[in-house]
Amino acid sequence: MKMEWLVDHNQVVSIAVQIVTALVWIIYLQLLLQNFRRERRSKLLLTRVAGGHERGHLMLGNMGAEPIFVKALLADLVIDGKTYHSIASDSGGFAPFADSGPNESIKGPLKTADYRDLGRISDLVDVALEFSDLPEDAKQVESVVFTVLAESSRDNILTAGRLCFDVYHAGEHQRFLPQTSSTVQLRSFRKRRELASRLKEMLEQEARAFLTSEDGQRRERGAELQQLRHRQRQSEKDRQADAPHEAAE
Repeated sequence: MKMEWLVDHNQVVSIAVQIVTALVWIIYLQLLLQNFRRERRSKLLLTRVAGGHERGHLMLGNMGAEPIFVKALLADLVIDGKTYHSIASDSGGFAPFADSGPNESIKGPLKTADYRDLGRISDLVDVALEFSDLPEDAKQVESVVFTVLAESSRDNILTAGRLCFDVYHAGEHQRFLPQTSSTVQLRSFRKRRELASRLKEMLEQEARAFLTSEDGQRRERGAELQQLRHRQRQSEKDRQADAPHEAAE
């Protein structure tokens, strides 16, 4: 009876088998695509090292499958229950360490499974406080949120990782304790657009700072050739003066 039914409805059975096979392949390809995206997805790791006191450092690790370029470190300060946006890196014309060279900059390329010391947490907080628009009656820093911005080498998409620290005060000392054990990955389109807007705002802030002179007037575009040539000659003299000392060493 069953065989007769299969023979009578062989076309229906064949179509059903083809549909099931197609569904299986679709699910299989979907799983492969998800696994491929997961492997190529960037992952930034922020962690505290060397303790939670003022000497503790903020470490950035690139745990993604591809290199990244670190662009900026943002800081959101929660003071007296209100959040103030600021920066904690050498982006926007503000450097946490004035004498640091390019190799010591927060910004720059970072290989896969490599890490970078972003500096002391207390120093980063000091920079964020200095360049934030705080009211004069502000009293207590309750927490600080660090957000590192990076760009992937694969698709030039902005990616970000975020870690929040609670700030505890013990006399003249502070303790920085992370609220979570893992870094929050910011990959949604809305978050990326918001962070890109903040990064653009930082560049505009840098432009305003450099284009405004000490007397409050807007600087004129262009540089005098005489000054550039004088600087070039001075640099050449400095190199010639350093040459005998290097040869003696």
